Amino acid sequence: MQPPYIQERLDSLAKVDEQLCSLLQTASQVVFTYGELKHGNHDLKPQFEQHTSEFYTTLESATSQLKKEMRLLDENIGIRLLPINVSKKALGQDDDKLLEQTKLLKEILHSQSSQ
Repeated sequence: MQPPYIQERLDSLAKVDEQLCSLLQTASQVVFTYGELKHGNHDLKPQFEQHTSEFYTTLESATSQLKKEMRLLDENIGIRLLPINVSKKALGQDDDKLLEQTKLLKEILHSQSSQ
C-alpha cells in the first residue's frame, strides 16, 4: 500500500486522466456538431456552443490540476519523495548512441553535398 500522500497524488492524477478522456469525447461532439452546422442543420448551434464551452472548461480544469501536481512534485522531491534512483550501469548509453548517429548523419550530409 502506498503512503497516504502518494495515494492522494495518484488519485488526483487519475481524476485528471478522466478529465482528459472526457475532453476527447467532447472534442468529438464539437467536431460532429460543427460538421452538421456546415451542412445546414442550424438547430444544433446551441449544442455546438455548449460542447465548445464544455471543452474549454474541462481543458482549463485539467491544465490547472496538472500544474498543481507538478508544483507539489517539485516541492516534495527530497522531503516526502525520495530522489529518483538511476542505474549507474545505464549512464552514457544514450550519449554514445547520439554521437554515433550524429557522426553518421554528418557523413551522409557531407557525401550528398559533394555530389
